[in-house]
Amino acid sequence: MNWREIQLDWSSLICSGSTQRKVASLLLAMLINTSLATAQLPQISPRGSKSAPSSSVTVEPGTQKTNQNGTWTSFLGNQRNGISEETGLNLNWNVHRPSVLWRVPLGSGYSSIVVADGRIWTMATHLTNDFVVCFDADTGKKLWATIAAPTYLDSQRQARGPRSTPTYHDGKLYCLLPAGDLLCLEANSGKIIWKKNIFRLSGAAQQEQKTIYYWGMSASPLIEGDLVILQPGGSNNNSVIAVNKETGKLVWSAGNDPPGYGSPIVIEAEDQRQIIVPTGQSILSLNPKQGGLLWRVVWGNKYNCNCATPVWNEDSLFISSAYGTGAMRFALIRQNESLRPISRWKTLTMQNQFATSIIKDGYIYGPHGDLAAVTYRCLDLQRGQVQWMSRRVGKCTQIAVENHIICLTEQGTLILIEANPAEYREKGKLTGLLGFKAWAHPALANGRLYLRDEKRLVCLDLKQK
Repeated sequence: MNWREIQLDWSSLICSGSTQRKVASLLLAMLINTSLATAQLPQISPRGSKSAPSSSVTVEPGTQKTNQNGTWTSFLGNQRNGISEETGLNLNWNVHRPSVLWRVPLGSGYSSIVVADGRIWTMATHLTNDFVVCFDADTGKKLWATIAAPTYLDSQRQARGPRSTPTYHDGKLYCLLPAGDLLCLEANSGKIIWKKNIFRLSGAAQQEQKTIYYWGMSASPLIEGDLVILQPGGSNNNSVIAVNKETGKLVWSAGNDPPGYGSPIVIEAEDQRQIIVPTGQSILSLNPKQGGLLWRVVWGNKYNCNCATPVWNEDSLFISSAYGTGAMRFALIRQNESLRPISRWKTLTMQNQFATSIIKDGYIYGPHGDLAAVTYRCLDLQRGQVQWMSRRVGKCTQIAVENHIICLTEQGTLILIEANPAEYREKGKLTGLLGFKAWAHPALANGRLYLRDEKRLVCLDLKQK
């Protein structure tokens, strides 16, 4: 939002008649010509006191669109595996360079984008607050911005703003902020339905006060039935919690692990539906209804830094972490009426730092490395053997579509490669769209690719012409 879009509340002026009109005109001129005209969104209308601003800042409500087929409703897409089911896209950028449909300013943060009903949502920081923001998916016009929480700055002072991605479900948004604030909002209007803090709700310690937990709540909320699954990371049977999605009330809590940064997923194996949670020191499997522990795999490093989301592939689970942890594929076997995780292989040749690997047609694709040089690799899922590696991509986030992988490097370069286990084959590279740090995962819906860094939001047209 720029200053031209602000709707001044003229009734707040304490003058009247011609004097009021003169003062109003003078103020409007000052606002339009101020150096803040290029500030990042969102700006706040001067309503009420500065200490208690309005929680929802509406620019224009817009109308809900229901004629678009493409959706991307959660972190890493509808199935939380980074794979889009869309077809008929332009996937040869060396021949047909995708066009930019629109770009808009955006504040700091690493939240990715969710898409439904002709709208997109993400989170960003501006000045002293973190916001949930909604845009029109076709035009990039901002529809509303709602104050969610005070701006967060991690203990290492690396970055401000939200880390996790909103989850869209049944006309509502579920948003987790870095200091544990959890909001349920109306997706169309941005109105807050309920708001809780998961630390106060669960009794878990405020994690950012601990030196072992550096970067704030980063896992995106998971909707499972009537529940929202979250991970405050308590040590008293409150590491993972489930709250009612309609009220925010606590339903169950489980586990004693410190929090991780990766997001939970839900799978079905051996006729058992289960929630898989990457904590700071393990991978947990929980019964969704009661939160009972089904199994636990010790998995972690000295930083409690499990950032990549587990990936389920029909009959096995793939997990990967950096800082010397590595990767493992394991199957879930039922023995004596209980599930047991059985390791198929473990390797140090794939260490995902914050990006989640893509599994496509029996092969694993992803970046390997953390603080030193990062290479992009392909591994055989069956044996865990490296098929090839390349330095042309480096540290990146990624999604997959139609046997291709779209990689967004942290410098903001977009690279399209084939999901080809035989060799690294590049189908296009786009530079100059974004800048450092581009850590949010791309999102794809209705033939449009949505990208962001810490300053802007960009939409590319991937439809075939």
